[in-house]
Amino acid sequence: MVGPEPLVSIVIPVWNTGKSACELLGVLIEQKYKNLEIIVIDDGSTDDSLSILKKFAKSDRRIEIIHQDNAGVSAARNRGLKQAQGKYLLFVDSDDQIEASYVEKMVEAMEKNPNVILAVAGKVYNKLIEHEMKSVFTAPRRARKRNERMSDYMVYLMILDGRMYSVTNKIFRVETIRKNRLRFEQGRDFAEDTKFVIDYLRAIEEGEIVFILEPLSIYNYGTETSTVKNSAKIWKNWERSHQDLEEWARSENGGKLAIRTRALLGLVRLRWRVSHYKAKKRAKAVRSA
Repeated sequence: MVGPEPLVSIVIPVWNTGKSACELLGVLIEQKYKNLEIIVIDDGSTDDSLSILKKFAKSDRRIEIIHQDNAGVSAARNRGLKQAQGKYLLFVDSDDQIEASYVEKMVEAMEKNPNVILAVAGKVYNKLIEHEMKSVFTAPRRARKRNERMSDYMVYLMILDGRMYSVTNKIFRVETIRKNRLRFEQGRDFAEDTKFVIDYLRAIEEGEIVFILEPLSIYNYGTETSTVKNSAKIWKNWERSHQDLEEWARSENGGKLAIRTRALLGLVRLRWRVSHYKAKKRAKAVRSA
């Protein structure tokens, strides 16, 4: 990378995952990319996570530990957003893993072209219950067409796969977040990160999304809280996310939906119906195991 490294803020919410968070921190402080501020939010852990984290933080001045009463992952991430001082922002879950070049490659994707407003990386799904690992989001996707609405492009990507849902495989511009006062919606326990991605892209009139076609992180699928698992089984939660997409699409087209947009939204609904069915089926299989 030419010139000084821009500061990157990394926000990590923790709830009773102090040991795995310390493993993650160990990888972060050894990243090839060094100009980091690592903001760890202990969201009212009831075990010894806070003391473990504080002890670990003494090993590197780039780590800041913040404790708050339990308020959920959205509140924890919002606290991290308030503290972030970097040019770029990464969200990492405390029980996931990252590659040694994770930050470096994410920043490079943003720095190559000033018109890039979001970079999206591949990841590995580590299915703990099924004992199966699979690389995902590594297939190329077309760029946004000239004059294509960002909402239509987002919906198109959602039809193809789930790479746009999470915040943990993306790097954001802090200036955009601050300028538009973006926050995670508290009290929402399903797809709150998808809503944040929607709000982020909705706030931007111009700019492009780039895709890093290699798995830079490992998502340990199966460590989700019971709240998240139960939320995925409720169809109205999926509907709420669909309404977010539809509202955005309408706002970009003077309050109306174009025929093509209606068709795209219909395909998203169909895809999510399948995902909803799989979530219920998986929950049933876990209960009977």
